[in-house]
Formats: sequence, structure tokens, C-alpha cells
Amino acid sequence: MSDNTVSRAGENTASTIHDLGYRRYDGAREGSRGAFRALYWQGFRAMFGVGRPWKTKAVPVFVSVVTMLPALASVAASGATQGQLPITYANVIGAQSLLFLLFSAAQAPEMLCRDQQHRVLPLLFTRDITRTHYALARLLALFTAMFFVAAAPLLILYLGEIGVAKDPGAVFDTMGGKIGPVLLFATLLAWVMSTVSAFLASLTPRRAYATAAIIGVFLSTVVISQGLQDLAGMSEATTKLIDPIETLRTTAMQLFGETKRWMELTPPPSVWVHVALLTTLGAVATVGLVWRMRRVTV
Repeated sequence: MSDNTVSRAGENTASTIHDLGYRRYDGAREGSRGAFRALYWQGFRAMFGVGRPWKTKAVPVFVSVVTMLPALASVAASGATQGQLPITYANVIGAQSLLFLLFSAAQAPEMLCRDQQHRVLPLLFTRDITRTHYALARLLALFTAMFFVAAAPLLILYLGEIGVAKDPGAVFDTMGGKIGPVLLFATLLAWVMSTVSAFLASLTPRRAYATAAIIGVFLSTVVISQGLQDLAGMSEATTKLIDPIETLRTTAMQLFGETKRWMELTPPPSVWVHVALLTTLGAVATVGLVWRMRRVTV
């Protein structure tokens, strides 16, 4: 073989790096904290469809508006009757549980399923972000969005009750401690809805399957709770502990001092039992989410 042939063979196997003109990044390297903040902020924006087509904004806008309308109506009715018609927090927020579930079931897959479906996870995990950090950033984004949606009608009721009073200053002094139950209940609702929804959404890359699973799991607990009450003869206070939605409603009534007839006949456990139960449920779902993301195939 001639020297020319060897030279040509060597030229064919040699690699060349071409400068395609891409702009180089000269900014600061923020590391894992910057990656966590970026994931969180992008996820929070995705929960409300910011920067995305108008179809993705339909559910967030619908749920936000519809959940605030009853609160505004309650405040307006109380003002028109000069306080004769009291403002009830638990009745308003308890009747909207399915709307909050709709928001969580529709938006949680937008973050967790899309990343799996479009195979974004391999790119994310090659950077300064671990699987645990990814799971917690997405969960925090979902929790924050749920908290704002849940707290909005409660704050409208709280501020409206003060505003329609004849002496707002005096009412504010007596209602100062009521802001605690408002924030606590919004936190519990957001915690349960976000953690369970995030865990179920992480199990599949299909958004439709994830949405159906989230709604199905929450509604199946309603059926199980009612079945145990009707068929097994268990007390209503006990069976409601199986259903997270009913547990949230009972917690709201206890926090805001509102009761129903069944609560007088069969007193439910202490409010702190409900708080502990809901907190534990969310913690278990969080552990499940982290476990799933550590084992998901990328």
C-alpha cells in the first residue's frame, strides 16, 4: 500500500470540530441551586399555562374564577343584609373540593408527564440536578400553585367579612386569629392535592392516563367510605377518615367553628387528628414520588 493511500485513509478517519456560530454562555454557573430554581419556576408557570398556548390556560382560569365567585357572592349577600347573613367559610370552600381536584388532575401531568413523554429527563439529569431535586422542585411548584388557588377564595371571605362590618377596625381586632385557620386549611388542601397528584402523575408518561388516575383514586375513596358506612355499619365519623376530600371538609368545619347535624350525633375526632392524618398522607405520597423518580427509566 502506497504512502498516499495511507494518508488518505488517515484523513478520512480524522474528526473535525466546526464552529457553527452558536452564542457562548459567559454568565455565572449557578449549580444545583440555580437548576432547582429554574425547574421550580418553569413548573409554576406551567401550572397556569404562562407562556404556552391558550388551551393550557383554560382549566387554571376556569377553576380560579369559579372558586372565587361563590366567595364574592357570599360577601355581597352579607353586605346587602348588613351582616344578618353570616359568612361561612367551610360551606363555601367545602363545596369546591371537586374544582380543586380538577385543577390538580389537569395540571400535574403537564409537568411530570410531559418531561417523560418528550424524553426531557435524560437532558435534565446530565446537569447539576439529581432525581430527588427534580421531584421536589416539581412538587414545590405544584404545591405553590395549589396553595394560591385554594387561599384566594378564603382570603376573599376573610377580607370581605371585615369590610362589610359596621366597624371594620373592631371586627379586625376580633378576627385577627382567624387568619391562622385560613392559611392552615389552604396549606392542608394544597399539600394533599399536590402530593397525591404528583405521585400518580409520575407513574406514567401519558397525561390522559395520569388525569384519569388522579380523579379515579380520589373518587374511589368516596365510594369505599360510603360502602363501609352502608354495608359494614361503620360510623360516619370513622368512614370519612378514609376519604381525603371529606376529611378536608370536616377539618374546614372544625377550624372555622361550623358544624353539621351528623357531627353532633357522632362527634368526629379532634381537628389535630385530621391535620396529622392529612399531613401523613401527603408525606407518604411525597416519599412515593421521590421513589418513583429515582427508578424511572430515562
